[in-house]
Amino acid sequence: MGNIQSESESVLRRKKRVKHLKTAIIIIVILCLVLPSLLCAVLFVKIYSLERKIDNLTERQVETEGKVSKTFEKNLYYEAEDYSSSLEESEKNSYNEEEISTPNSVDANLNSESSKTAKDSPSSSKNADGTLAADKKTIISSNKKTSSGKSSAGKTNAIEANDKSQTKSKDKQSSSNTEIKKNVGTKEKEKYEGKEVYLTFDDGPSSYTDDILDVLNKYQVKATFFVIGKTDEQSRRLYKRIVDEEHSIGMHSYSHDYSQIYKSLKDFENDYKRIKKLIYDTTGLMTDIYRFPGGSGNQVSGTDMSVFIRYLNKENVVYYDWNVASGDATGITYSPEQLCDNALEGIADHTRSIVLMHDTDAKLNTVKSLDSLLSTLTQSGAKLLTLNDTVRPIQQIKLSSSELNNN
Repeated sequence: MGNIQSESESVLRRKKRVKHLKTAIIIIVILCLVLPSLLCAVLFVKIYSLERKIDNLTERQVETEGKVSKTFEKNLYYEAEDYSSSLEESEKNSYNEEEISTPNSVDANLNSESSKTAKDSPSSSKNADGTLAADKKTIISSNKKTSSGKSSAGKTNAIEANDKSQTKSKDKQSSSNTEIKKNVGTKEKEKYEGKEVYLTFDDGPSSYTDDILDVLNKYQVKATFFVIGKTDEQSRRLYKRIVDEEHSIGMHSYSHDYSQIYKSLKDFENDYKRIKKLIYDTTGLMTDIYRFPGGSGNQVSGTDMSVFIRYLNKENVVYYDWNVASGDATGITYSPEQLCDNALEGIADHTRSIVLMHDTDAKLNTVKSLDSLLSTLTQSGAKLLTLNDTVRPIQQIKLSSSELNNN
């Protein structure tokens, strides 16, 4: 009887263990089935969340790039470095830059005009406004009077006629200046007054260099010409004229051939020495300012630009990029008015601007844009200056002193 009871109890215990074991197995199976699903669900949520973050970041990047591209489009090319310091800070920091002296420039122009008149008067038959023709008639008249014994009266008439013609010319000039002043409003003046502006022309000399210089002389403004190597007689004359008229002349490579200049340091050095020697032999000036073809931040050089930057530093040469461009080399054919507006927009955004323009046979619209550009800037009180090695540079790629000394 006792054995039967003990056996039944052991059977019950065994059944309980089996039952517990089955329950445990079922729970484990359920967990094995459910856990992966839960993990998959969690992973799915995480992945979805990451995708959303990536999408948001992508959208922000696109928006940022859009803003940047608009800025680039506004300044045409790219903004090399943002000099957003105030005008007060700009005035405190002396860059050894001198404002153009208007009286001296006027005297120089008057002297050059008078010498030109003296040179041309014997052979010329007419002037643009007919002044010389009037003078000749007066001289003939005075000669007739001299032959009849009235030489002094003839001389007096000649002087009076000359004075009248000069007075008319001055009146015309003053009236045109008045018209220009009227065209520049108060708001326009506020945009540019006191701003430092460095106008620069790349790739010359060209068939339009004389025209550019003539317009600059008209407004008594000096600019900077970054020239390339040309040895014909006309180009040599233009190098000399740039220097003689007190504009700055800088190196822009000899060949302007990217594939050759940037091939190696040796090729760059040879090209640099050729353009430096040509400018010196032609003008007697040892220039020490340089502009890299395409700028120091160009994407075409096969060699790291820091190699060439260190070389120029060793030669005590300062390289200048730009932070404003008229857009005359963007591949878009802008009208003269658009080129002027592009440059003025960029200048309005900066305390000091180095403006990129071009002097080539294909840039007639650049020449046509200058009159309006210079009229606005000069009448608005902008400071139009020239670059030299003491002017703080604007550079797309700028090496630290330690990087410059690292060979």
